[in-house]
Amino acid sequence: MSEENVSEGGLVKNKDFDVTIFSNVLRKTWYFIPIIFLFFFTLTFLYLRYTKPVYESSTIIQIISEDQGADILNIKNINESGSLSREIELLRSQFLFEKAIKNMGFYVSHFAEGDVLTQELYIQSSFQVIPFELKDSTLINQRINVVGSADKVVLTYNSKGKTKYLEILPDQIVENEDFKIKVLIRDWASFQIDAEKNKLYFFFNDIESLSRRLHNNLNVEAINPQARTIEISYQGNNPALSRDIVQSVAQAFFDNDERIKKESAQKVLNFIDKQLDSLVIELDRSKDSIMSFQRAANIPNPDDISGNISRRIEMLESQMFELDQQLRIILDVRNKINDNPDRLEIYRLIPLIIEGELSARLLVQIEELNTLLERKEDLIFNVSPGSDILRLNEDRIQRLVENINKTLDFLLSRVNEKYKMAQEELKLFQVEYFKIPEKRMELSRLKNLQNLNEKYYNLFTEKQVLYSISNAGYTSQNKVLKRASLPTDPISPRRILILGAAMFLAFILSGGFIFLKYVSYDEINHLGDLEKLLPERVGILGSIPLVKHKMEFSQLLVAESPKSLIAESLRAIRTNLTFVKQDAKLYAVSSSISGEGKTFVSLNLAGIIAMSGKKTVIIDLDLRKPKIHKGLFVDNDLGMSNLLAGHSSVEKCIKQTAIENLHFITAGPIPPNPSELILSNRFIEIVDELKSKYDIVIIDNPPIGIVSDGVQVLCMADVPIYVFKANYSKRHFVNRVKLLMKQQGVKNLNIILNGVKQTKSGYGYGYGYGYGYGYGGYYEEPKRKKRIKFKIKK
Repeated sequence: MSEENVSEGGLVKNKDFDVTIFSNVLRKTWYFIPIIFLFFFTLTFLYLRYTKPVYESSTIIQIISEDQGADILNIKNINESGSLSREIELLRSQFLFEKAIKNMGFYVSHFAEGDVLTQELYIQSSFQVIPFELKDSTLINQRINVVGSADKVVLTYNSKGKTKYLEILPDQIVENEDFKIKVLIRDWASFQIDAEKNKLYFFFNDIESLSRRLHNNLNVEAINPQARTIEISYQGNNPALSRDIVQSVAQAFFDNDERIKKESAQKVLNFIDKQLDSLVIELDRSKDSIMSFQRAANIPNPDDISGNISRRIEMLESQMFELDQQLRIILDVRNKINDNPDRLEIYRLIPLIIEGELSARLLVQIEELNTLLERKEDLIFNVSPGSDILRLNEDRIQRLVENINKTLDFLLSRVNEKYKMAQEELKLFQVEYFKIPEKRMELSRLKNLQNLNEKYYNLFTEKQVLYSISNAGYTSQNKVLKRASLPTDPISPRRILILGAAMFLAFILSGGFIFLKYVSYDEINHLGDLEKLLPERVGILGSIPLVKHKMEFSQLLVAESPKSLIAESLRAIRTNLTFVKQDAKLYAVSSSISGEGKTFVSLNLAGIIAMSGKKTVIIDLDLRKPKIHKGLFVDNDLGMSNLLAGHSSVEKCIKQTAIENLHFITAGPIPPNPSELILSNRFIEIVDELKSKYDIVIIDNPPIGIVSDGVQVLCMADVPIYVFKANYSKRHFVNRVKLLMKQQGVKNLNIILNGVKQTKSGYGYGYGYGYGYGYGGYYEEPKRKKRIKFKIKK
């Protein structure tokens, strides 16, 4: 047998597509689709309605520092950094963000509380509180309610355990023991409308806690490190607040960057100024000393003093002074190098190093150290701590510092040696100089001190000019490449995306629900289903159309409407029965469960056979739940239970219907042991007796899917009939038919499909027979206005 639907564990699953099954599933479950869509759209509406929108505003800045003075003088700009890591960390810092919030003057927050959401109004508020002084610090972050009363504004708040009320006039300064403020009302009508719809309130902000709360939504990223461009963005529920925060952070960075870089250059200038001030004092003292000495010693012309010794002593003293300066610079450089070397601090020492061999050698090594420190800053920003490349760079820095220390030690020893040599040579010349008259020697000494002071005064004056030009030539070229704008569309929730997702989920869930219903569909719809599911040796007698009007009990409809579709379908079944077995006399009708219409089929099939002229009797053998007497509107006081128990005879139990050749025996009173009665020999004797008196005996069996009483009757019947009901019987009921044939030994089993819905194209009976007539045509629909009256045969 070829089956599209395979039975697994008693459950038939639909693996192949069937249009009829799909249409039936859709017809029964279509209303779930709008319910699912309505459910998702309701959730979407509630989510969009009560979810605060999130807006994002951003700005792009470019960080460039230009030192025209350094370019002119051909010196390196120490204020310029090659990496963006410092700038990005500064922009992300809580320190700069707090400055930005302070610059905004964000000392008061305004709110409107609705039934579900609370909205921060910021500058869109219909009222604005301008704070002048907060006297009670406990009011910080405390709610102060705002309502309108007549032409006044009423403030309500709690202070020191007491509820306070304050009535103030709009746009006027008010002061009490707690604060000094002014409440501005932009539009009184709008303010009253807002106060009616929402609960308005404000509170004084603590800038530190406010900045901590808002700081989490700030994002700073490098867009192009080569172009030194950075994007600053902020996400918040208020679009104007997001824009203003981004603008304030960028401006705070520009101000801070310019201030720090100018302060760095100013420190060097301040150092030079101090040195010049001290040199000016020393020069004045030297001049005064010379003039005083010349007047006291009466030496108008000092050029007569011996020149060679004086010039040599002057040269040695100048050399010792230079060596002493070099010693101090070497020690200062070594301290800076060994104590957490900082690139900017090291470069500030370079202009102070006196030109010569020492300056050239240290400059090369310090520039190399600056390069490594700059690379370290880049690596800290771009790689994770502990990486190999960062550790390698640290090792190179450490080795270079060690080399610089060695160089400094070598230079220090050389300078000390030169100093000692110059000192010894100076002593020798001084011994010779002592031979010169004391007055001339003193004058020469004073003159030498004056020359030394003038030399170094000129040196520091030159350095001051150079740094002043560099500092004056420095200009900040930081630019705003993209200004922050007021966002109009929220980035979250995205309405179109959420609506699309809701429709997609609703579609998927609806499709999945329909698919699940289709796959698990377990009802029999038409004869084609049975032909696919039943074994080939099972006969299909036909189908019976569905009765449109409701009946409380199965009734004999063919007696009322012999030309109806039901009557014609039963005539077709009666014709098909003649092909099953020619001399058949005993028909047994059963089904899987109650409600499939076996009693209806038994009654009306018996009526159609009796109307053909054959003497027919129908027996109600469903002793547990008898129904035939209800459909024929008679009492059930005497029937098969009496016969089987031997309390009555067949003649007394047989009753006549309105159809001449149709008789029936009801089930009788419900016995306590129906199974024993049906399986007794007395039942076989009763059946044999009825077969001798009637042409056809039809037995209405109990459902064999519930009890097994009727199995023996099906086995002994000439034509066993099994009833299914369309759109009611389950497909796995077919397994019971197979069990009847394989295990119970039921032969020649025949199937009738009851309750088939009619279509416009007609209604089929199986085996190629079809009728396309509807009610109102040739066939009549059963009329239910009058009851059938039966003649009871005594």
